[in-house]
Amino acid sequence: MTGKDSAHMLLAHEGVDLSYEVRGSGEPLLLIHGSGAPAAIWGRTVDDLAADGHRVIAYDRRGYGASTHSPVRDYRRHVADAIFMLERVASRPATVVGWSSGANVALALTADRPDLVQRLIVVEPPLHGLRHPTAGSLRMIGRAKWAQLRGRPEKSAEIFFRFVAGDESFQALPEHEQNMICAHASNILAELDPHPFGAMFEHFPIRRISDIEVPITFLIGANSDVFFHEVHQRITLAVPSIHTEVISDAGHLVHIEAPDAFAAAIRTAMSDHHNGRR
Repeated sequence: MTGKDSAHMLLAHEGVDLSYEVRGSGEPLLLIHGSGAPAAIWGRTVDDLAADGHRVIAYDRRGYGASTHSPVRDYRRHVADAIFMLERVASRPATVVGWSSGANVALALTADRPDLVQRLIVVEPPLHGLRHPTAGSLRMIGRAKWAQLRGRPEKSAEIFFRFVAGDESFQALPEHEQNMICAHASNILAELDPHPFGAMFEHFPIRRISDIEVPITFLIGANSDVFFHEVHQRITLAVPSIHTEVISDAGHLVHIEAPDAFAAAIRTAMSDHHNGRR
């Protein structure tokens, strides 16, 4: 994420300097990345959304990228960081886009601080993945932890990301992006550990989503693992007012596999048709 209209800065918060970049001008839009990679994983999405007339804020969650910190198991810290980022950088209620575990963060921060959010867009949150596992997700966790026990943390990270992204999609990533993911193996392994306030947000009841009054859009790749489709079904059955956009020919890495369709889905979610409060 570089360019003449960008500014890379640090924001001190509770023992970490959160590294973030601002691109473009206009309505604020906060991007919250998922597990396994820093904000750089957004790729051209930052440029695409900034070109649409938005002030795009993309930050490395603590422990990722340049936001140097030990791996975090308690996701309440990530929620607090995101709230702080909105308070200090956004300047007014923002559109919040969260991908993967970052979407869980986005859901929780919106439930906690709806005054900071204009609209919410979640991309395949792994909500309640421990209480509702699939056979595939259980196999993945078992294989990743076995690799960890054998002293192969980078292999653990690869196993995790091959599951969430799909083998073909992971293999298609440029080598430097695969290396970037494996370099965050300690974060992935920490987040796979059971924790009462962990990445799957088992502590966050779906009824809290029902209480959110800002518009919510759920983006999902048509080719994503059944795990994410089952999460989508549970959430939208509980909260039928959520608008869904299905992105064809893409899986969990929707913003990388189908960047044009992903940006178009964001534009649709931000259109006047979906701007009214629910």
